[in-house]
Amino acid sequence: MKKSLAVLALFSFLAFGAVLSAQTVAEDELRSVGGRTIEFINYVGPHARIDTLDEIRGLGAALGRAVRTGATRAGGESRYSVIRVRDPSTAAGLDADIIILGPDAGVDHIRNLRHILGAYLEEAYGYSRSDGFLLATFLTVYNAVYRGNLEYFGKTYKPAVLTHLSAQNAGLSVRYDEWPGRSRIVLPITARAGSAGRVDTGPITDKTVVESLKEESGTAALPERREMVDLKERELAEQKAALEEDKARVAREEKAASDEKTRAEAARAELEKDKAAAQGPEQEAELTRRAAEVAAQEKAAAEKEAAVAAAKEEVAKEEAAVAAKEAEIAEDRKAVAEDQKAQIAQEVAAKAEAAPRGSVLLDLVDPNRPYARLALVDLAGGKYLKTGEINTLRADSLLDLGGAFVAVAGRAEGSGAVRLVLLDLETLSAKVTGTVDVHPETGVWKEGAGVLAVASDGGKWVLGLFDPATLELKLKSETAVSPFTFLRVLPEGFVVAGAGGGLVLLNKADLKTIKEIRR
Repeated sequence: MKKSLAVLALFSFLAFGAVLSAQTVAEDELRSVGGRTIEFINYVGPHARIDTLDEIRGLGAALGRAVRTGATRAGGESRYSVIRVRDPSTAAGLDADIIILGPDAGVDHIRNLRHILGAYLEEAYGYSRSDGFLLATFLTVYNAVYRGNLEYFGKTYKPAVLTHLSAQNAGLSVRYDEWPGRSRIVLPITARAGSAGRVDTGPITDKTVVESLKEESGTAALPERREMVDLKERELAEQKAALEEDKARVAREEKAASDEKTRAEAARAELEKDKAAAQGPEQEAELTRRAAEVAAQEKAAAEKEAAVAAAKEEVAKEEAAVAAKEAEIAEDRKAVAEDQKAQIAQEVAAKAEAAPRGSVLLDLVDPNRPYARLALVDLAGGKYLKTGEINTLRADSLLDLGGAFVAVAGRAEGSGAVRLVLLDLETLSAKVTGTVDVHPETGVWKEGAGVLAVASDGGKWVLGLFDPATLELKLKSETAVSPFTFLRVLPEGFVVAGAGGGLVLLNKADLKTIKEIRR
């Protein structure tokens, strides 16, 4: 019999660290974040309920449809809701859409949260599915960087936005268990001419955001960055088309203003000529009436002239923006090409040099909590080589089966569940996840051809025998046991702690009760 307490655990603390009024997400703000690399901590473990992708996306799509039809608030405050903040009376700062994760929100993985946000953007602003998800990726990083930073939000957004935020909920926590009731995702919104509802990609390739995406993706974020370049090129084409339309419109308005001015000047000249030849009070009265008409005509001509001058200034700004976008795209392509070269070089070097074989150990996600993940560690070199995805392994439950580990994983919160998992020592991921709930504090024992653990059975806890290859429950005790029971193997049978105290002797062959020993 083996028990998991013999496993060596390394303690490592992780740094937790369309179109409505031509309004689009202000991607300038999504880019201009700085200070730290973001690493999201997701729930990875068994689930009691698994939603389909369509169900997950439907959460965001419903909110998007509501605001598209004019709602300023939508959704259920206990789960997922949105507040659309618009203040046309204030010129300085950005408007916002605020996606609120209520206390009963069940999303526990950043990928699913991005699906919700992406679907919202599709319905609310008319983005394509791929563009919406890409934008959602940047939004989550942006909100994590500025988490709780009211000084930043105060400088960047209109005061009306700040009335819905606090230091405790502004932005997005990097920890999934701090999302429900404690995270409000802020979408910077601005009116931009010529965007036609597309993402204003602006200078979105801020070093901090890109570096964060590199860390998250493990592939230098090359696919995402290529997609962003594609978005920028499409946006540039739209900007150029809008610029040409604006130039043509301004040319028409300029000619109309010039014609109006010419007519006003001619009317003034004729008026002055008639004034010089005027005789009698009747002519004077007529000249006074005409003078008022000419003055109004001159005023209208001057106003048109001023409007044309302002329009020309806007066109000049558009031309500068187009030139800046072209330079930005060139820089982006250069950076992507350089990183792609570096990645290829690394891959070649990795193939030429055999990767060192490390030891598979447990690594506590947080030294103050009982949750761990598998880690491949080079003890001689003193470095981590790889870490597993499942981050809810019970640190004292690991059982070595020789070539694989069995452990208790998961958390019984929200849609989570606590189950046995069979772990692959090469990939450090779960080959098999059990379907029967087990107690979070259960021991895991190897006995004969099976694995023993405390399992749930109709509201009570029993000793269960599981198939070590499939984790299927093969046998279970008739008598309830304490969820914190020990297991002692004696010639007479298995001895466990009873649910009501005392001891229970179980038959090794079928787990039937041989004897209950009362105190």
